[in-house]
Amino acid sequence: MPWLQLETEAGQQNPEKLEPVLEELGAVAVWFHDAGDEPILEPAPGETPGWSSTIVTALFPADTQAADLTAALTGIVDADQLSFSVIEDRDWHAEWRGTLQPQLFGKRLWVVPDGMSAPDAEDTSTCVYLSPGMAFGTGEHPTTAMCLEWLDTLALADKSLLDYGCGSGLLAIAALALGAGHVRAVDIDPQALDATRSNALNNDCLERLDVSFPKEISGARKYDVLVANILSGTLVELGPAICKLMSHGAPLALSGILADQANQVRAAWSDWATLEVASQVEDWVLLTGQKHGI
Repeated sequence: MPWLQLETEAGQQNPEKLEPVLEELGAVAVWFHDAGDEPILEPAPGETPGWSSTIVTALFPADTQAADLTAALTGIVDADQLSFSVIEDRDWHAEWRGTLQPQLFGKRLWVVPDGMSAPDAEDTSTCVYLSPGMAFGTGEHPTTAMCLEWLDTLALADKSLLDYGCGSGLLAIAALALGAGHVRAVDIDPQALDATRSNALNNDCLERLDVSFPKEISGARKYDVLVANILSGTLVELGPAICKLMSHGAPLALSGILADQANQVRAAWSDWATLEVASQVEDWVLLTGQKHGI
């Protein structure tokens, strides 16, 4: 059966506030996507994850009147920002999954959408199986890809690793697949923690993974390796707290950083590490170094 599709740009509004309104008006599905080309990265504490501008899409039964929806949404969104179209029914989930493909990072690390297999994987290859959700990546974004490639270069056997801003848990699970003995994955978003646990269970590594909010980390344990794929402002703000959790000499990888933000992050971390740009893809950079000092 056909559907009436509504789209509107939320701008600086919190798009999640629109979802219950649209559902009350009869929407059978509501979802969000980026109005530009931004990744969803870890926001500063207390902020809602999202983009600077978000497209909100809702599906309604075909007999829903666009004029009625416009009238009901007056004062909530700008009527000029509403667009309507009639679309035929399709298997949306199957189409979305069809865009995902296994990807090789570095020399041996495959990230494989759940239900697929890695093509031409050798005996020395390592596979991570991921069931991505709306807000979490599969390694396609440059910031995540650079972190995965960096992890592939490390000797992680029996090491402990801190994944700060874990999202789907991809980096944490990749580290465990590459031999890490224990990983702590932290995030401020409960949805991210749920996704991380689910993906870890799917990869048979949950017993070696602790998943928690940052405030639940005990300072008693020092970690051997750090990977933090979060926003540069958060890296600057939380640098002291993160570095206190790291062992002397621990390899560090920081991403989610635009090239013109790299010097600011390097300066903020200079008391604990000498960081250099290890790689750059498009406008994004990966900073790496080692923890020095106590």
